[in-house]
Amino acid sequence: MTTLPVKPIREEGGVESPHGAPSLRKPAVFGVCLFVLLAYCTSVAFVPQAWSTQCFQIGIFALVGVSLLLDIRRKRTRLLPGPMPWLIYAIPLWGVLQIVAGTTASSFETREATLRWGALAGVFFLMQMVARTQAARRNFLTGFLAFGTAMAVLCLTQLFTSEGRVLWIFPSGFPDVYATFPSYNHYAELIEIVLPIALWRAVREGWRAWWCVLAGGVMYGSVIGSASRTGALLCTLEVLAILIAGMIKLRKAPTAASPGVALAILLLVPAIAGAFTVVVGWERVWQRFELNGLYGARSEFILAAMDMARHRPITGYGLGTFPEVYQRYALHDMPFYANHAHNDWAEFAADGGVPFLLLVLIPFAAAVPAAIRNPWGMGLISVMLHACVDFPFPRAAVSCWMFAMLGLLYMAEWSRRNSKPLVMPPIRTKAAAHQPN
Repeated sequence: MTTLPVKPIREEGGVESPHGAPSLRKPAVFGVCLFVLLAYCTSVAFVPQAWSTQCFQIGIFALVGVSLLLDIRRKRTRLLPGPMPWLIYAIPLWGVLQIVAGTTASSFETREATLRWGALAGVFFLMQMVARTQAARRNFLTGFLAFGTAMAVLCLTQLFTSEGRVLWIFPSGFPDVYATFPSYNHYAELIEIVLPIALWRAVREGWRAWWCVLAGGVMYGSVIGSASRTGALLCTLEVLAILIAGMIKLRKAPTAASPGVALAILLLVPAIAGAFTVVVGWERVWQRFELNGLYGARSEFILAAMDMARHRPITGYGLGTFPEVYQRYALHDMPFYANHAHNDWAEFAADGGVPFLLLVLIPFAAAVPAAIRNPWGMGLISVMLHACVDFPFPRAAVSCWMFAMLGLLYMAEWSRRNSKPLVMPPIRTKAAAHQPN
């Protein structure tokens, strides 16, 4: 029996052929543009004017529009199957429904929040195009790791010398700045997302990724220096989680390094992190652990948000309207402005009701198993926990990376489920077809 040559078909790239290489250029261009927009959004985190985030939103909407036009032209779609992506796309639509139905306490605030959520959903949508292959995902994570390391170096170098000026030039209006963030919590949330990438790559690749070990130590030390209590705790837990995951992987599957080298890396990562911590010093963060007044105020914000959710459990008061409505439910008069509930999950229920809370919570909760299977994504779990005592979601400089990592995890799971090549069956000749078995 004679057969024709067989070429494997993969769902990620189609028929393996050199003629298919040019088709990878457009996703690469979209990936570069998306990464530049994400880096820009974080770089202007200290700018209070609205134009800084509006430029980011316009760029994302433009990329989404071009992507949709290309898909219409090719008569195909790149959407992931399943309900989770559609829940993410429904998040900004909830704000539109509130405006149309007149259930929002401030249509202006809800419009702004809707545009922000729309841009974040756009980031997730674009990741489905730019992260369809393992190489593309690795390149994106490498760029994110390099950007996070640069932010950590900037944070450490200007921590005690900038006097509240970003890059020692631009006044932030705050006594201290942390890279480009005026808030140590928001800076720590960014590092929580990127730190597991450095740690896991160091464990998996051994000495070839020696710079990842140094990057992890710099980032961990910068969080300690920023004096973020929750950030220090979560980053420490991330280091321990990567160590445990690395030990399990050593037993189940071989790594790029030998077991001895991988074990040395496992021990070296916390050692270098501890060395940078000693240089920066534990004093500031330890002093903040002894303060309880701010957490007491946050608890009152959370209780007020829960009370708001009880009064409007279905519609909420409107996305982004918590500062406007909070005074009606405040337990005590505070000497400062309550801009957020310092618990995003409670604020989601207050602003959008329980349905909106579920729209956000379910896709992120569904990604937790994927983050455990892909330890480089464990930072998403950390930020979800940090959102219980802070507000990373309303800060586009942090949440844009959250939705990018969410998209990466979903694409990694899609690739894992469709990783087996589909092989074309052999074609029999007429003579072979008449031969007896």
